[in-house]
Amino acid sequence: MDDLIAISEMAKFYGITRQTLIYYDEIDLFKPVKVDCKGYRYYSRRQIPYLREICFLKSVGVSLKEILEHFKDRSAIKEMKLLKEQRNRIAQEVSRLNKLRDSINQRIRLYEQSVEAEDVNIREPFIRRFPAQRLLFHEYVKPINRENLHITLMTLWREVFRKELVPCSGFGSLFRKEDILKHQPLASAGSCLFLPTWNQDYPESILIPPSECACMYKYGMPYDTESLERLMDWIEINGYELCGDVIDLCLLDTTFYREQKTLDYCLLLAPIQLKA
Repeated sequence: MDDLIAISEMAKFYGITRQTLIYYDEIDLFKPVKVDCKGYRYYSRRQIPYLREICFLKSVGVSLKEILEHFKDRSAIKEMKLLKEQRNRIAQEVSRLNKLRDSINQRIRLYEQSVEAEDVNIREPFIRRFPAQRLLFHEYVKPINRENLHITLMTLWREVFRKELVPCSGFGSLFRKEDILKHQPLASAGSCLFLPTWNQDYPESILIPPSECACMYKYGMPYDTESLERLMDWIEINGYELCGDVIDLCLLDTTFYREQKTLDYCLLLAPIQLKA
């Protein structure tokens, strides 16, 4: 018995539990050399390096099923192949986590805008330059009201989730330039969902080019166009003209308010240029 190691001692060597070794025995991965009449398991000292390798492979994410299969016919070449396959899986997971991190950062930046806006007068227009963006668009479900607004937006969210993207870059509404100039901004307006900056190659997406924008913070629903009309008046008075579609970007929706507010906190973005 001197060269035998009790299950508790073997487990202590590798910082694992007795239950783990019992499970390894049950699945025929790492079996004791002796089980006494009371059911106590004992291991040979020569088994120590085998458990070490099992623990190593498990620590780098190789599944027990793969380890069990691998140990049936183990060789350096086969283990190298196994580790390369696991390395590729890890690289894919790192890429996925990096995208999640970027998604979180984009959502944080969106909320930062709403916090910074506390120092800006509501409905006081200002000019800011915005980079190029891509977005998905879906025309409003008719009639245009709060309920159908949610239905329209969720149509876009389902599309993004279907392609395993995270809808992190903001959402809102889009009003077509030609409709605004005809004083019918809701004619072909709809919901829009901005795409993550690292994935902007949707064939059906709309490119919003970089531009100087006349901007205005507001409380209100997108189908209430009084703020949009006010911004268009400001653009006209100050010698600018509209040169693209207008975005009504939702910064904080009604889920952020403790009291029963019924209006979203938004930023209107109207691309402009000086009149010729």
